[in-house]
Amino acid sequence: MELLNSLYAPNVGIFLAFLSSIFWGVGGFFAGQASRRASLLPILSLDIFIGICVVTPLSFLVAESFTVKDFLIGGFAGLFGIGGAAFLYIGMKKAPYVTVIPASGVIGALLPVVWGVISGDNLSFLHIVAIVVGLISIALTSGVSLQTFTGSLIGLREGILAGLGFGGFFVVIENTSKDTEPWASVGSRVFPLIILLLLLRLSATKEKPPRNALPYVLGAGLANVSASTCFLFAVNRGMLSITSLLSALYPAITVLIAHFIISEKMTKSQVYGVGAAIFSMASIAIG
Repeated sequence: MELLNSLYAPNVGIFLAFLSSIFWGVGGFFAGQASRRASLLPILSLDIFIGICVVTPLSFLVAESFTVKDFLIGGFAGLFGIGGAAFLYIGMKKAPYVTVIPASGVIGALLPVVWGVISGDNLSFLHIVAIVVGLISIALTSGVSLQTFTGSLIGLREGILAGLGFGGFFVVIENTSKDTEPWASVGSRVFPLIILLLLLRLSATKEKPPRNALPYVLGAGLANVSASTCFLFAVNRGMLSITSLLSALYPAITVLIAHFIISEKMTKSQVYGVGAAIFSMASIAIG
């Protein structure tokens, strides 16, 4: 922790936000593979539980202090995140993916950017260009098309609500202290896990994830907790608008992994989106 704090904070924040984007991209790939093999609630619950098992010992090792306030802030942020995930899956059941996912991705990135600017983030011209290109990248890599704008209004509504949930996570968790990190990341998992376990208890489905899904769930859990912890460190050392935008570029990572690992074909818009993500990342690093 002292090493992180001794380095130039904005540069460290950018690097950690970039790392969180990579981890979330990897987590998205593993979660996608797991969801093809098992039902949603058990996967999410196990994913979050794995994260708690990893980040709790880490918190005891590296946190300088613990406060109930920051733990609760993390829990509140986690509720935004799980709410976003719920609306995303509800939307994908009602409307095409190309309607819901781009809307959730762009809104989820745009909300913390706007909040950061309102709160006083001092952006250079190159930063502004990078943010605009980054938002376009998120839309393209998420599969945006004409159907996104002409499809079901219900799908768009759910996508926007999902994005507000994801963006809310970024905005809320920024309000924690460096001294208590990464305890907020623990809180952001404990609260959603309680809700998911209650839902599992009430659910008629008592299905357990099959064995062939477990490696993917483990990979998703490790990657996702690494991502959220890196973001927590990043946002405490950099501007919310920049760190949240960088972290939100993870769809480009997921698309690239799927292309090279399982030979999933990339569409033209996804190729352009990956290029835009690279440009956005480079511009932020330079700017």
